[in-house]
Amino acid sequence: MVGALTGEPVAQHHIRARWDLQQSGDAVYLLARRDGEIVGQTVLLRHSKYAEVRADADPAEINALHAYVPRQGIGTAIIRAAEEIAAGEWKRSAIGLGVGFDNAPARALYKRLGYEPWSGPQVIDEWTEQAADGTVVRTHSDPCEYLLKTF
Repeated sequence: MVGALTGEPVAQHHIRARWDLQQSGDAVYLLARRDGEIVGQTVLLRHSKYAEVRADADPAEINALHAYVPRQGIGTAIIRAAEEIAAGEWKRSAIGLGVGFDNAPARALYKRLGYEPWSGPQVIDEWTEQAADGTVVRTHSDPCEYLLKTF
């Protein structure tokens, strides 16, 4: 199943890491399905992965949201499910996410759904890209805007 989500062996490490977070209780790995096919995914973290955000607002956090078919409501459905878990089950008062400055369509969606720019400093999203055998190919450090929604 691990490789079935994307068809790419490289993605297996990210999927395993998300599954491990869920198994530890630190996150929920959300998959969107339509007609039996997986059409989107994200991981909902109980706490922000950014220390500066945790120190200020400590929201639950949507991480690595991906809708495989754009503009069909998949991203919105995933976000709504994440918000329901964060506010309802986890009793969190806020939810947040980082969005790249070059991702205008995603930023527009988030703002339309009530996410506002966080008042703190710009965050740097750091993540590693791995080869199929698990070796680190590259480490990314991407500046992003942090958006926050309070309940």
